[in-house]
Amino acid sequence: MWTLIEGFQHLQKEEIDVLVEAPALITILVGAADGELDREERTWSERLLRTRTYNKPKELNEFYRVVVEGFWAKIQSEIAHLPTDVQTRNQELSDRLSRLNPILAKLDVELAADLYKGFVGLAEETAKASGGFLRIGAIGFEESKWVKLPMLTPIIGPEAQEEEEENNNW
Repeated sequence: MWTLIEGFQHLQKEEIDVLVEAPALITILVGAADGELDREERTWSERLLRTRTYNKPKELNEFYRVVVEGFWAKIQSEIAHLPTDVQTRNQELSDRLSRLNPILAKLDVELAADLYKGFVGLAEETAKASGGFLRIGAIGFEESKWVKLPMLTPIIGPEAQEEEEENNNW
């Protein structure tokens, strides 16, 4: 199935599995950074991922369809197998997410940049989902450590790079 999706055909199954599990790991890392993944964080993350099944670049629509399939079950399974100590759990999640770097490097830069941007966006939205007034100022101290996904090497696509260069010329 994955070999038919443009952009993913040269990846091994294990690499695709790492990409597919990333949104669940990001949701747990950021949403439970304060010790607990609450209902709002889980619901908001799942809702955001569902919208990505139809409003992302064509190659990513199918990717996000697979990601949202059984999303809550994936999160529950991961939580059940992760350490209960928050600091230890967060470090393990960070280490697992860092495995994305060599995989993203194998992809077309535009596709990799779209995935990276989506992962960081998911982290930010998960962090904002709970707390604050109307989700303003909702990112807590523990979440703020992880919200930019520091274990990932930033990837800037050609369009964003051109836009950044134009802004610098002003």
